[in-house]
Amino acid sequence: MGDPTKPHDAIQDLALQIYIGLASRAYGDTGGGERPRPQPRALAQLSFQLAEAFHTADREQNPMTIAAAAATKSAVKFDAGDLDLGSLHKAR
Repeated sequence: MGDPTKPHDAIQDLALQIYIGLASRAYGDTGGGERPRPQPRALAQLSFQLAEAFHTADREQNPMTIAAAAATKSAVKFDAGDLDLGSLHKAR
């Protein structure tokens, strides 16, 4: 399975799903004759480009994603009084 110490990468997960779909269509035996097949590396690069484009459009267009990002941003409370700037001048 996956490495539990490695952070979750949504773009990589989506790119993997896209790659599997593209590869199954490109290399699957559909009886279409001998047509040129794309290189696996080219399919992988295309998969990442499509995944990144999807996530970018999702952040810009999807109202649910926009609302979730706004809620997350507003949930982070910052109070300058909580900072201990005196520790910056202490000798180490």
